[in-house]
Amino acid sequence: MRVNEGTGAFPAKVAGFLLYAFALVIFPNVLGNWVTMSARKDETTEAVPSTIASKLRTMIACGTFAPGMRLGQTELADQFEASRVPVREALKMLSAEGVVEHDPNRGFFVARFSSDEAKQLFKLRDLVEDELLSTVRWPNDEEIEDLHARAVELEDLLNTGNRGAWWARHREFHETLFNLSPNKIFVREAMRLWSLTDRYRALVPLPRRPSEERNIVNKADLVQALANQHTRQLLRVRSDRRRAFEVMVLELLADRGL
Repeated sequence: MRVNEGTGAFPAKVAGFLLYAFALVIFPNVLGNWVTMSARKDETTEAVPSTIASKLRTMIACGTFAPGMRLGQTELADQFEASRVPVREALKMLSAEGVVEHDPNRGFFVARFSSDEAKQLFKLRDLVEDELLSTVRWPNDEEIEDLHARAVELEDLLNTGNRGAWWARHREFHETLFNLSPNKIFVREAMRLWSLTDRYRALVPLPRRPSEERNIVNKADLVQALANQHTRQLLRVRSDRRRAFEVMVLELLADRGL
């Protein structure tokens, strides 16, 4: 009987030890991994609408979705391999920016072009960007090299006719430039206005060959002004480029009776 009791007690002690070990070591690790995975999943879920919005913004600027075109949530969800929820959130984001229009009864549509809207947007860009660029800190040598490399990449993308990649890198270049200013509210507003006016680029053919149109988007003078640490030169170059783009857009809109 004593032997049997000893034999029966041993497994019970082992089981108790294993349960204790699980509670002390294994369970916290499993719980921690589960919490981490859940957090990552939540982060991914939160990032999806902004990712979709960024892709849609680029597609609209490149003319993939024409002004007035209806943006069906089901079709977009299939295209981006996502559910309708993040697509709807992305469309709401673009609607708040003014890139997309929302009719509660009909859905979401790409905002139509308008000469009156374009004039007001460019005027606002004049005010915001001039104030912003007058407050930038001068970039160091490493940052100048990075901006120069970005400018060269933009020229290469023009040469190959890669409109989508060029538009995305073009936006990134100016966001990098604007972020040299400590006034981040102005930066956010400048990028919002940038999105609203840059969609008008869908009207303009991509300038693959040397031309006046290509000079407008060349960034060499901007980088040189930053390297020279010359505020007046920086403001003049940026203003001249912006004004030339405005004239080009307004002429195209007038030709279309918009």
